[in-house]
Amino acid sequence: MASVTSLGLHQPTALRYAIQEQLLPENPPSSSYDWSITVDHTTDEEGEDELLVTKDTVIWSRGSIFRKCFGFKLEKEPIIQALLTYFPDSELEDDARDNEPRGKRVRPNNDERPLSKALVVFLKTQAHVYFLNGTSHVVHMPFEVESACAAPQGVIIQRKQRTDTALAASLRFPRVPHNSFISNLSPVSIKSSQQSTFTTETLGRPKALPLRLNVNLDNLWDTPEEKNDSQWPRLVALTDPLLELGLVVTQPDRSTKRKSSRGSEKSPSFLDRAEEIVHIEEISHRQACQRGKDKVVLAVTVNREICTYTVWKLTYIHNEDPFIHGRKVTKKTDRRRSSMQPGLPSGATTPLHPTFRESFGAPLPGKRSRKSEKVEKNDKTLENLESSLGIEKESGVTRRTSRRVSSMLARADLSASQDRTAFSEQPQISNHPNSRRDTSHGSHRGRVSGVSFAGVSTHGANTLLEAPVDTLLEELRAGGDFEGFHSMGLDDHDFDGLTQEILFTKIHSVPIDNTNVRYSLSKQPARTQCKVFCLTGPDSIDDDYSRQQVLVGIQDPMEKRLQLLTLYLQSKRSASEPDRTTVTFGQLKKAQNVIDSCKIMDGEISMILLLSQSTDGQRELSIQAPWTQLTSITLPPKLSLANIRSLDYYGSLVNRDVGIRRAITPIIGEIAGLRHPKLRGVVDILDEDTQQHHQIRIQLQPTSPRVMKALKALRSALPASSGERLIADWWEIITWLRQQDANVIDIEWSAVVIQIFSIYFALGVDESTVPAEPTPRRRSRGFLRSSSGAQIDLSDWDAMNTHETPGSSTHPPWIENRAWQWIMEQDDSSLSMFRPSDNTSFLSSHTRYALAYISSSRGDAACGADGYLPTSPSHDYLSRTRYGQDVFLALHLLLEEQKLNVTSSHASLPGSVDLRAVLLQIARWLKWYEWVNSYELEMPLDWPEQQAESTDISISVVPPEPAYWNVFEWIRTSLSQESPSSFVPPIRSVMAYSILPRTKMFEDFFRILSWRGRTPIDFIEAMHQSGITSVFLESLPEYVLVPLQDAIAQCQPAPPSTWSKELLDLVNRSDIGSILMRSSRLHIRSTTVLAPTHAASWDFNSLCQNAIEFNDSPSDDIAESDKQAVIRAIFKEDRRLDETKSMLNTTKPRIMRLDPLPEWTEAHYLEQQKDMVTRLANNTLSIPSGRALMNYGLRFPLLTQKFHINGFVLNCTVKPNNVTVGVDKSLFTEEKIAWAFFHSGVAAGLSISRQAKGIDTSWILYNKPGNELNNRYAGFLLALGLNGHLKGVAKWIAFKYLTPKHTMTSIGLLLGLAASYIGTMDSLITRLLSVHVTRMLPRGAAELNLSPLTQTTGIMGIGLLYCNSQHRRMSEIMMSEIEHIEVEDDEEPLRTECYRLAAGFALGFINLGKGTDLKGLHDMRITEKLLTLASATKKAEHVHILDRSTAASVVAIALIYMKSEDHIVARKIDVPDAPLQFDYIRPDILLLRTVAKHLILWSEIEPTHEWVRKNLPRRYHSRLQPPLYPLDHPARGPLNSTHLPFLTILAGLCWAIALRYAGSADLKVRDLLLSYIRKYYGQCRHPNPKANFDDRTVQVTACMCLNVVALSCATVMAGTCDLEVLRYLRSLHSRNDPDTTYGSHMAIHMAMGALSLGCGTQSFNTSNLAIASLLVAFYPVFPDSVQDNKSHLQAFRHFWVLATDPRCLVTKDVATNAPVSVPIAIRLKNSTEEEGRITPCLLPHLSDIQTIRTISPEFWNLELDFEAHPEYTEAFKRSQALYIRRRPVSDSPFATTMLALGRQGGFGGLPADAASQPLEWLFDNVPALNKLTHAERGIALDRGVGGPDVSNSSVSAVDARLVLEDIVQSGNRDDLLGLKGLFEWEEWRAGKTQEEEKEREKGKAKRDEDEMTDTDNEKKEPHWSGEGWLRESIVEGLKGAVWLASRE
Repeated sequence: MASVTSLGLHQPTALRYAIQEQLLPENPPSSSYDWSITVDHTTDEEGEDELLVTKDTVIWSRGSIFRKCFGFKLEKEPIIQALLTYFPDSELEDDARDNEPRGKRVRPNNDERPLSKALVVFLKTQAHVYFLNGTSHVVHMPFEVESACAAPQGVIIQRKQRTDTALAASLRFPRVPHNSFISNLSPVSIKSSQQSTFTTETLGRPKALPLRLNVNLDNLWDTPEEKNDSQWPRLVALTDPLLELGLVVTQPDRSTKRKSSRGSEKSPSFLDRAEEIVHIEEISHRQACQRGKDKVVLAVTVNREICTYTVWKLTYIHNEDPFIHGRKVTKKTDRRRSSMQPGLPSGATTPLHPTFRESFGAPLPGKRSRKSEKVEKNDKTLENLESSLGIEKESGVTRRTSRRVSSMLARADLSASQDRTAFSEQPQISNHPNSRRDTSHGSHRGRVSGVSFAGVSTHGANTLLEAPVDTLLEELRAGGDFEGFHSMGLDDHDFDGLTQEILFTKIHSVPIDNTNVRYSLSKQPARTQCKVFCLTGPDSIDDDYSRQQVLVGIQDPMEKRLQLLTLYLQSKRSASEPDRTTVTFGQLKKAQNVIDSCKIMDGEISMILLLSQSTDGQRELSIQAPWTQLTSITLPPKLSLANIRSLDYYGSLVNRDVGIRRAITPIIGEIAGLRHPKLRGVVDILDEDTQQHHQIRIQLQPTSPRVMKALKALRSALPASSGERLIADWWEIITWLRQQDANVIDIEWSAVVIQIFSIYFALGVDESTVPAEPTPRRRSRGFLRSSSGAQIDLSDWDAMNTHETPGSSTHPPWIENRAWQWIMEQDDSSLSMFRPSDNTSFLSSHTRYALAYISSSRGDAACGADGYLPTSPSHDYLSRTRYGQDVFLALHLLLEEQKLNVTSSHASLPGSVDLRAVLLQIARWLKWYEWVNSYELEMPLDWPEQQAESTDISISVVPPEPAYWNVFEWIRTSLSQESPSSFVPPIRSVMAYSILPRTKMFEDFFRILSWRGRTPIDFIEAMHQSGITSVFLESLPEYVLVPLQDAIAQCQPAPPSTWSKELLDLVNRSDIGSILMRSSRLHIRSTTVLAPTHAASWDFNSLCQNAIEFNDSPSDDIAESDKQAVIRAIFKEDRRLDETKSMLNTTKPRIMRLDPLPEWTEAHYLEQQKDMVTRLANNTLSIPSGRALMNYGLRFPLLTQKFHINGFVLNCTVKPNNVTVGVDKSLFTEEKIAWAFFHSGVAAGLSISRQAKGIDTSWILYNKPGNELNNRYAGFLLALGLNGHLKGVAKWIAFKYLTPKHTMTSIGLLLGLAASYIGTMDSLITRLLSVHVTRMLPRGAAELNLSPLTQTTGIMGIGLLYCNSQHRRMSEIMMSEIEHIEVEDDEEPLRTECYRLAAGFALGFINLGKGTDLKGLHDMRITEKLLTLASATKKAEHVHILDRSTAASVVAIALIYMKSEDHIVARKIDVPDAPLQFDYIRPDILLLRTVAKHLILWSEIEPTHEWVRKNLPRRYHSRLQPPLYPLDHPARGPLNSTHLPFLTILAGLCWAIALRYAGSADLKVRDLLLSYIRKYYGQCRHPNPKANFDDRTVQVTACMCLNVVALSCATVMAGTCDLEVLRYLRSLHSRNDPDTTYGSHMAIHMAMGALSLGCGTQSFNTSNLAIASLLVAFYPVFPDSVQDNKSHLQAFRHFWVLATDPRCLVTKDVATNAPVSVPIAIRLKNSTEEEGRITPCLLPHLSDIQTIRTISPEFWNLELDFEAHPEYTEAFKRSQALYIRRRPVSDSPFATTMLALGRQGGFGGLPADAASQPLEWLFDNVPALNKLTHAERGIALDRGVGGPDVSNSSVSAVDARLVLEDIVQSGNRDDLLGLKGLFEWEEWRAGKTQEEEKEREKGKAKRDEDEMTDTDNEKKEPHWSGEGWLRESIVEGLKGAVWLASRE
């Protein structure tokens, strides 16, 4: 049954290293280290890991190679244990999630998460986890670890029991009934102890004396002390190093459950603390694996107190991931009698927002109760009992605390009269005097503890904890101590809040049956005391298909006994519930006198290796399993000393005095044990005397895969009973052959051939036909001597030939190579030289062997009169003939299967020729002449015609001849004849799928095709369903491949949109789903857009000039350089973006011109220069606010470098003299221009992309400047908040920054946090903001010593935080702040216009767009109050205060009623009808009221002159007639102060239009706004220096309106860099007159920034939040100076971030990841026309787009239908990249020409010069390649078409053509049959094409009748009429070649 090879002495791989590093002494004793080997049996990661553990070092080796050493000297703790296990790996998980198709990313289950191997080293109080791929963790243990056991995921840890005395052991008193007067059981411990009652059952057979080693005689009578750790379970689990320890629970015992109250079933039940974990193993259950279900995991524990082994089924309890799902609000309602939760103060009745949650990752802990509250009377306790036992929810987050329930609770029987709802949920905070702390954390790690993170477990979540009420009440009445509370687990238990991770389900217990009491072993962990292994039974022993046998072996070395438990795995399948695998106990067997045993595995066969001792003390090795017979193992006569072929061989392991003796003779009696079973049957045997390990290999299955396949085929054809004995039979034949000293080359193949022959000889042999020759023996040959005769020479030549042509081959395989082909083409004589001279062929010799074998005693058992083979005489005629046929067909199908795989090398031994020769021989004996003829045709050309006489044997019982079956004939008829009439031999139905995978795939394929149509789509879908993949296609023969590739070629251009990712992969169009791939998933390769050249792009001079620029914008990241490539592609036509960048640059001196007038003196000229430079500095300081818009989201910073924030260069170079003039430094100190630096910080921060990774607490702190906080960093914090990067920041950061009360930092951080948490109503951020606002403090609080600007920020932050929540309390506060009237007039009132405006915005944000549905705010009368403030007259005494509120109330109304179409409110907020009233209203308020009205009447805005005129007051209509005239046209008279309302209302109308069409890039709207910008521009451009005050007023108002209209133009054209608008803005940028304020410059620079938003990659959208944000950011009152915040806080100018929309479509080549330019067609909703653009480009609003499709001859076209696939919108917002795949070169001249043109100078294309194709010359010089067309040459050379990871480049039509042309020359029968099938397929396809053409003609005629013109919208379905994969001309050429060959 096996063969044994010696592999030499075996030592730990790392032992040599350990001695070299002096971790161990020379020749260390084996007791000085611990050595373990872990074997992985999974196919993808098969291997062996070795751990060598010394007292403070762990050394890991893999595959006999030292890998890594881990030292723990510094920890000063001993190593308890080291093991390898698997943990979830977050990095692998991200990849796996990214690979999921089509955006349906389901959260993976615990057991589906990708796992990674890790080394876990347990010290006394900590565990070190080292992932083998690099990362490491330290886990602190709250207890001492005794031992641990690796589970499939994680590790199960066994805690060391703490004992109070040193007494080693004590005997227990026999148990007595619990109600007796004496009991050694405390009521507390009854649950955890053994559940037993006093019975008389066991009196007849007394049990073994149970040992309890941790109980004290002294306190035997006492309740265990409270300090004892009895509350802790013995076993805990660590399933993820990032999570808390988990609990190992079991299902409670049934008997107890019945007695106890219903509720206690939910409480967690732990294993008995005496149970010790010994072994865990994962069993690959066959059905489970096939259906992709979980594997079964078995665990074995030992209980040394009651002397039992227990087998458990281990399952993982699926808990939600705490970091992701921990904050879900539970749907379960709180079953409380009172409507409020206890301890919750009733406050405002604001409904809880659904997304309300705690910030910074963890809920806030409950507040501790004060000491005075704790001292309470007993009656108070009774009252509070109910509330203390209910669970409290905090801010919608259910916190769970799982606690152990003690025995009293299990017994407590609550009567039905008790109000059970009082105890419905577990307490979160116990208000009891005895509770010492609120929530104790499970372990003392340096992370947030597990209480707040504990996920909700499906098993025992929210465990129902019931108080033993009867006991409690009695104790309270007696005034006693509350013992009940201890038993309820309400006191300080260490496992509060731990998740239940692993469930143990008991399968069976077996007694240990120790013959002696062993005291000394109790201190050792149980895992060292016994050995456990699991063995899975083979498939065919099952009674039915869904049952599988598993053996659990428990070896007790001390007792020399092996116990074998048989378990059965059964799969239940039902339609309603998923598959459940149940494990049932079968039987228990015990084998005595077994010294040691282990499991050995060789491939698919696993056995038990036993070392047993007979009664006379003799030891022997044997292998056995219940499903096979016992086989003795004989060790080789000599064992070698070293395995020379091993990787760890470094010279002999023995001393030199042994000398040349390379082997030792083992004495079997000295084998002490078996150690380290490994893969492939390798195991160590331990020498008792020397304690050395000798490694041996026990081979259980054939090494040749072909022999294995042949045996599998035989096994599947024979009945289960005899199929099981095949391998054993095969080993017997090998042994017999060795005994016969047979002359065979490959003994494994010879044994199979003899086995096959003997099956047929068992049918009966006609004795008269048997040859009389003896069986051939191996000749012993002497050494070859130089003087040897010719005969010896010849015999050695024959010997060489026998090895060169093994088996039935007639010539060596190398003869078939091209170089040796001339030998094949010679006459026959040259080939006869390879035949042996004695002419005994392989078949004749093996026929004799087979005859000799069946006449031997061994053969007689199989084939004799009582043989077990189904063809032997003991069976009936029918079954003998049936199995005779089946075996033949099974082997024939195996032969045919090999034909379908071009990679199965026919030369490797034994080849298909060998098997075919064997079958040919059998067919001759059976006289099946059709098969004989077919096989002879398939034989090699030099196959001998005449046969040896031994082949004429006649078989007595001949099975009937089945019809001949050829796989190519079958495929041909099934493909070209639509009805699959052809059959597969019936034996297929019982054959295992693993033997004939390809035949099975084709059978499924044809079966599915027979149900459906025969269109290309049906073909592809049938291929997918039958399991055909692109990898499978590569290895098919070309003539079978062409039809399948034809179908793929037809579907490739336009696959159906409903196809899944797998189907798209099959047709090689995975680019279609790639928009849904995360960009990180696509591996970024070369992204250089420009072709590399050797010309230097920099010289010394330009390098020095550009030193500053390098600092300004270095390209740090690949993603960033990608962005730059895209930007260059957008604006590749001109330099408009460079011009904008240079205008918005503050790091280079500005250049200006000042020509001196003749009358100026030198001093005066210098003075003029100074003035001019100072004015220009004002302009420069306003630039960063515009640069923030331009550079938005472009940078991906390097985390290891500080992020540079630019300052200002205020010097100027004055022309014509080219002198540099500086500014007066005293005018521009940090304090005086603080806001300019703030904006510079914002600009730097906003340039960081939202997608940038690693922007976390440590990086933000790393960039903090020195000790002092500064203004730039304050702006930087605001920018990070606006981009959402402050969301993951630790909360202590906020306090660190806010404590110094640096005003700018407070503004930046508070506003940033509010923006990051927008709309979440986060309680912590609310508190942070509240303490910075006087109004939010409680009454009587101390005055805040805070700047009004910080308070303004706080108010606005609240608005953002509660955005869209309609929060009642916050709305009240904002309203009160808007209408607040101060009692005394302060010097510096807090409630300035700026503050009130912020309150107005905040009120608007809280109720954004909710004017028609104000919910709970109706009684506040918000609308009436706001309208009164906005438009009504005010009391004279308050008017100066309330005027500050006007703007606030107008914007609040605008935001609340935005897009509500409420005409009444719009009419009230509109400008007054009577022109007289204009005198009483500020012009800017008129502008705001105009915008407010039109935001409310959103849909009525039209971008026309008529609409503008209609909405102007009537008296101003004439000013716009005709539209082209300037505003102060002489005919209308000059403008004066009475026309201010006209200017502002007109500007307001322009702004309303701009907001309505924000980001639309609508040219019609742009032209309208440009016509008005011209009028304002003309008014402002040339101010009159001698103007009076009235003219000055008009001038200032016109400038304000010009700012607004310029911003309006930029808002509409955002991101386009439109040249028309840019011309005006450039002119305005260059203004330098004294009248232009800092605010005007700021407005123009913001307009320039908006115009080039994100350098053309972003735009604005028109959602409610976006419009509100633009209203805040572009508020028309701009600051007069740098520090001016009177009317509007400058920090709010950056709120435009909330309105941005990444809408730049980038097309990338999926192969290179480089951006490429491709034309696209966009169709908008409700539109029939398509608009063409070229990528990269900005798209219209995504909500308006119906479809986008690419139209490119160079790439496969894609279509995105946003209506049909709403998930595309989300995916597009994530990445905006469309991955397209280059088309392979086609044969049509037009496409090839287009392709060549496209590649010559295309953006990102490939260069087309000759140098790029260095192999072009090959085609002209190689004859076979000479006839390829240009397109075919392109395919052959252009392997980059699909990219490196694309299957498209694997099989090409050129390869197929060359192979098919070669086939015609070969003349092989199978190949010609395949060609016949190919020709028939082409004819079938031509017929289909004609049918399709006719149908199309009919359809066209019908359409003409119906006069249907709209044919464009029809989708073109793939048809057969398209260009085939292989051109028709090639197929015609092949036909001609075959015809010519037949003529020859």
